[in-house]
Amino acid sequence: MRQFIDPFVVFYASSWLLIRYTRKMGCPIPWLNNWLTDFVFVPLILHFMLIVALTIAGNRFRFRFPLVQIMVVCLYVAIGFEYIAPKYTSYNTADWGDVLAYFLGGIAFYYIHQPYTLRLHRKKNLKIDKTIS
Repeated sequence: MRQFIDPFVVFYASSWLLIRYTRKMGCPIPWLNNWLTDFVFVPLILHFMLIVALTIAGNRFRFRFPLVQIMVVCLYVAIGFEYIAPKYTSYNTADWGDVLAYFLGGIAFYYIHQPYTLRLHRKKNLKIDKTIS
């Protein structure tokens, strides 16, 4: 369970809670309210997908998401939330800033969060291997 939670996930969750709270109180923070939740959404789902993949793969091979796969996830999220959802709901609106935030979040995940998670996973597995030997 600890592998699901890291400083990045805490940041993502805290950001989301802060934005939801300020919206509910009627005093949204403009830049954060507009794009921070979109920026952290893709890295959050990619993190959980990575943990599941690492759990399934174990030590058999070095798994990581290639950048193109992350960009496909960003594209699917953008199509779902910025094209399809606004057609069927009154509370979703299409916004190119949101699309940019999804892709920037994906890039941040690829260059910052994924390497961090993979380093932690490898360290954990090295410790397990040493105790088994």
